[in-house]
Amino acid sequence: MSYYHILIEVNDHISTIEQTRDIELFDIVDIQPYLYSILLPYFNEQMIELEEENVEFEDILHLEIKQTLLPVNHLIEEEQKLLPSDTDVTITAYEVFNNRDLSQDVTTVIFDILEAVKIDTSDIE
Repeated sequence: MSYYHILIEVNDHISTIEQTRDIELFDIVDIQPYLYSILLPYFNEQMIELEEENVEFEDILHLEIKQTLLPVNHLIEEEQKLLPSDTDVTITAYEVFNNRDLSQDVTTVIFDILEAVKIDTSDIE
């Protein structure tokens, strides 16, 4: 079984200072619902719909889709165990996603497939 993880960096308009924040969706087993709410709208440069908010395409700075064979927390725990016990380093999801042995970036593959099949969000309505 594969797990997908969607990482989105967005402009944050909460304060007057230019800030960014990360939206992280981890351990997705069935990516199809996210195809219609996030990936297709992003691909078509439209607003994406998340559970708690909608994000305009213009506010999205970066979107990545990672794939792992195990849930991210399990991978973090396993990597943490490999560190010497006297180490103060904490493994995060980003360390897992940057390790090619643990994670694969499938962003380009998924968007290439969307381009090939030419699914348009107007087909959904």
